[in-house]
Amino acid sequence: MIGSSPSFGRASAPKLHVAGIGASAGGLEAMLPMFAQMRPNGRLAYVVAQHMAKDGHDELVVRLMNRESTLPVVLGREGDSLQADTVYVIPSGKDGTVTGGTLSLHEPAPTNLSTPSVNTLFSSIAESGRGNAIGIVLSGTGSDGVAGCRALKAHGGLTIAQDPAECKFNGMPNAAIQAKLVDQVLPVAAIGETIAGRYPGAVIVAPPKVRFSVASTATVQAVVAPENRELTQLIGLIHHATAIDFSSYKEETLLRRVERRKATLGIATAEQYLALIRRQPEELHTLQHLFLVSVSSFFRDRASFAELERSLAAAIAAKAAGEPLRVWVPGCASGEEPYTLAILLCELLDKSAGRDGLRDQRNRPNPVSIIGTDLNPEALDMARAGVYRQTAFREMDDVLRERYFIAKGQHYEVGPALRELVQFEQRDVLTGTPKSLAANLDLVSCRNLLIYMKSHLQDQLITSFHRALAPQGLLFIGQSESLGLVGNSLFAPIDHYHRLFRRRH
Repeated sequence: MIGSSPSFGRASAPKLHVAGIGASAGGLEAMLPMFAQMRPNGRLAYVVAQHMAKDGHDELVVRLMNRESTLPVVLGREGDSLQADTVYVIPSGKDGTVTGGTLSLHEPAPTNLSTPSVNTLFSSIAESGRGNAIGIVLSGTGSDGVAGCRALKAHGGLTIAQDPAECKFNGMPNAAIQAKLVDQVLPVAAIGETIAGRYPGAVIVAPPKVRFSVASTATVQAVVAPENRELTQLIGLIHHATAIDFSSYKEETLLRRVERRKATLGIATAEQYLALIRRQPEELHTLQHLFLVSVSSFFRDRASFAELERSLAAAIAAKAAGEPLRVWVPGCASGEEPYTLAILLCELLDKSAGRDGLRDQRNRPNPVSIIGTDLNPEALDMARAGVYRQTAFREMDDVLRERYFIAKGQHYEVGPALRELVQFEQRDVLTGTPKSLAANLDLVSCRNLLIYMKSHLQDQLITSFHRALAPQGLLFIGQSESLGLVGNSLFAPIDHYHRLFRRRH
């Protein structure tokens, strides 16, 4: 391994080297085809620093990569001894370093704007591997990776950047290129071949399994076809039974929930599951609810809400007295997000009027209207009931909980100050804005819904949100989501990291 790495097999076997991969927004889309083209050679391990919010979708990222990669992909752990031809993903909320072939995980340094930090990873690889170190910068916003590339260059390492022309977000590659710290600019499909040329195979390895070969589309389709056939049939049955169409949802998400449901029932095959549905048609409604299930809490991703609060304060300051504030929360699930936004607006409006909270609508300078919509009727029933476990408040200040909620044993119930601001409606997000809100919305908060949608449907939703928002209106999306080319043409970033955007025109 880098530095004092152990040998593999005989004592004369070459040392193992490490390639660091740095990515942010759009990075996963770049890594899938890149690792699909990698070939094992017994000499290289790969460590990925993909920007993710703390408690991000680590396992989902690893699973998605494993579906395409020719090399095994694992979630990195403290003290892992890196193995050849293996990809290690640094967990969200941590920074990772490599020393002597061992992966170490650390709490993020206060100076690191994003985690896992690309600079931290690259610098450690440069120090440990020197001339044999590699740094690869993929799609992402910002400039993380520049300092790391500088360290790699200082120690004689190789630096590669994804071609900015094919990046979903070209900020990170461009920053490294403009700093003149990149040796080669390549499309992701060519990166594996370039690395193989620098480190030719030291051992004889079997060819990659054909199921991972992106060059063999027919083979891939043959492997995944049984799963797709089952899912297509289930989607059709659910649509017929419930009138809800999941055909534009991402197959990976739906398949995962189908498999989890089958495991719960002790069913091994698609045939057995379809037979159960024929006997028990109500199973389709259960599956529909599983497809729609989402987990939420109050002030989830608290730092993101702090950024949103600043932008809402500016929006309120620009409002004339009596001018309403309109908010739409599509995919609201059990209601935590709409109520969180109601608390934010109550606090901001009362602060602007020089008062403490709990004023009713009639005494506020600007009336507030918030509508949460969702397809799941059971989730909406929970939202209307407004009764939540203590665990739903783990990111919320106790003072706010006591101010806006009523203790009910081990639970808390939404108080009247919030209830009068928030309404709920069963509605498909694709049908547009709720009529009661009309147009000229001040905020659309749609977090962790886009990740379930295919790209063309994401573009459709973002366009719909643009139409619904007033000029300078705010769009708030989830930490694991991005806008794509269409979205970026319609919205300007206020804070990329916290996924807060403003309508362009």
